[in-house]
Formats: sequence, structure tokens, C-alpha cells
Amino acid sequence: MSEYSFERVSESNVDDLLFIYKDAFDKELNLEVFKEKQNTKVFGDSYVGFIAYDNYHKPAAFYGVYPCKIEYQGNYYLAAQSGDTMTHSAHTGKGLFTQLAQRTYAYCRENGFHLVFGFPNENSFPGFVNRLGWSHFDDLTPYLIRVKCIPWIRLKNTFKLPQALHTKWCHFVLNRMKKGTPFKSSCLASEIPVVDHSAEFFSYKTYGENYLIQLNGINVWLKVDDRFLIIGDIDSCAETEFERSLHALKKIAFKLGLPHLRFQTSSNTWGQNMFNKFGFPMEVNYPVGGINFTNEIPLEKLKFTGADNDTF
Repeated sequence: MSEYSFERVSESNVDDLLFIYKDAFDKELNLEVFKEKQNTKVFGDSYVGFIAYDNYHKPAAFYGVYPCKIEYQGNYYLAAQSGDTMTHSAHTGKGLFTQLAQRTYAYCRENGFHLVFGFPNENSFPGFVNRLGWSHFDDLTPYLIRVKCIPWIRLKNTFKLPQALHTKWCHFVLNRMKKGTPFKSSCLASEIPVVDHSAEFFSYKTYGENYLIQLNGINVWLKVDDRFLIIGDIDSCAETEFERSLHALKKIAFKLGLPHLRFQTSSNTWGQNMFNKFGFPMEVNYPVGGINFTNEIPLEKLKFTGADNDTF
């Protein structure tokens, strides 16, 4: 008899992840946000992943992916981003990560998914390559542009201010900006497959706190944290328009007490070209990889921005 049983994650059992998450990460899982992330039916499927249970039917581990659409040469393909992975400490070293991923990929193959891609951290990435047959085909490079301001994080630490104060201020400032409209990935080109930034994709991404605004006619997708005004993506445009948009973004960052603009993109993209001219790359790169099921999309040509990551 097997030591574990496996069940596809669903609305009826997703609460079981609270037990694993708390042990694995020593913090509470925001279940409502997690359910919103799992609700990807608009792209063709949802709740794609598996939970492992021990012989007492206690949840032991989970691996899942997030469906999306890939746009390539005017066509749209069902794909998925590798998502949350978690294992309870009582069940590490049992090969559950590999077993769960393999079951998830088998489901994807049988249900019309063309590929799975992802951005695992440098510690977990070797496991994807060595155990799951992933290929490492690119890296995401973070770019920074400095902003002169009184940093919020310094004020918070000096005067012991609550984080909620800054969150409310950012919300107030950014919600007063002109609303933007959904736009194509800045990486899109005739021979370049990208995540489809449809109106549905922007709507789906509201499980996180991000802002779609328009500056001088250019759409920008933003998120904030303690130190960065994070640019998830920006409408591809001419260099002069890009420079004007950066000037406006610096003003916003100044108001918010954020000393850097931050943008992530794949190699050889419009975004890389622009930010190389006006900013500087951080020393660390983040590996990008995946596994191709049908080869209808050239995996090695996929390009991304930070907005494509499930953490944005």
C-alpha cells in the first residue's frame, strides 16, 4: 500500500493547504487571495494541481500551476505558469514534489496544455531541471532607476510607523491617476511568443494590489512595496515617449517615498533596450525555464516581463 494518496486540488479541498502552508512557510495563507489565483477558468481551466495526503488523510504537500494563454504569430495557446509548491516538514525528502509535478504535467498533457513555464528561485531551479526535465532557456534581469526622495522605509523604521499608513497613501495617490487600458506585452514581436495580456488577464490579476494607469498616453502597470515602484509592464513606445513616462514615474515614486523604479524583463526585448539606456541592471538574474508538451510554441523564444509572474 502506498504511503500517500493524491487528489486534484478543488474548491472542496483547497482549505487543506492552510495546514501545509503554515508549517512550510511559518505564516498564514490568505485563502481568499489563493482562491482568486486558482480561479483561472477564463483561460480554459482552473484548479490545476494536486495535493498529497498521508495514510491518515492529513495534507502533506502540494504542487500546482496557473493556466494562461500564450500569444504567438496571431494565435492563442493554452499554457500554464508553475505556481505554488509546498511540503509539510514531516514529509520532506519523500519525493512528493516530483510525484505531484509529474501528475500535474500528465493532467496538462491530457487536457490541451502546450507547455509549462516558470520562475523558480535559484535554490529550487535545479530540482525542476534535474527531476522534471525542464530546460533553462533565459533569465529575467531586474533594472533599477534611482529616484531622489525621503525613503518611506527610513521613516517607518525611524518613527515606528505602521505599514498600513504607507499602503493607504499609495492607494490614494495611484487611484487618483488617469486609469489605463489593457495593452499587449511589451515583449511582443512577430516571432516572439508572450503571455497574452488580454482584458481578462488584467482583470484576473486583481487578486493582487496593482494599478493600471496612463501617463502621457502611455499605459503602465504598477505595484508598490517598501522600496520600489515596480513596473510590471509598460506600453512599448518611442524613446522620447518612454523618457517622458519615466519622468512622470519618478514624480510618482517621489510622492510615495520610493527610491527606485524597478522593472524585470527577458533578454533581447524592447524593455531591456529602453532600461539599459536609462537605468542599470541589478547584479542578480532570475532563471526562466519550462517544459514543452507539444512543440507548437518554441519554448526557448518565450519572453516575459515582471507582470507575468504570479507574484505580481
